[in-house]
Amino acid sequence: MNAASLNLPTSGTVLGVGVDLVEIARIRRAVERHGDAFLERVFTPEERAHCMALGNPWPSLAARWAAKEAVSKAFGTGIGAELDLTSVGVVTAETGAPSIVLDAKGAALLHSRGASRIFISLTHTASLAQAFAVITG
Repeated sequence: MNAASLNLPTSGTVLGVGVDLVEIARIRRAVERHGDAFLERVFTPEERAHCMALGNPWPSLAARWAAKEAVSKAFGTGIGAELDLTSVGVVTAETGAPSIVLDAKGAALLHSRGASRIFISLTHTASLAQAFAVITG
């Protein structure tokens, strides 16, 4: 198998790489302490709807937190003036594959970096969630 047969890009420049690892219990405690205010400050409406519809939302919420952090690290900005937590959202395809959606602020940052795409990979165990992000041009 080659990249073309997998529908992967055959060229492009890697402009940034980021990774984040978070304890699932940390996200659960934040939600239990701060409730909807935390959820609304951190997660997009689509992320909240997807995760809260699951029997156990905590691993998926934690993986999305890690994705936001990984993407911000790939940009080299962190979360702050150039990128909000809700600037980065994770959507899940029917196949289960995650992908990144950006709000206007995130899209402007992507464009300013000469980038065209963000790849994301999510995983979790019973206690940890991790995300790995790659920004390409």
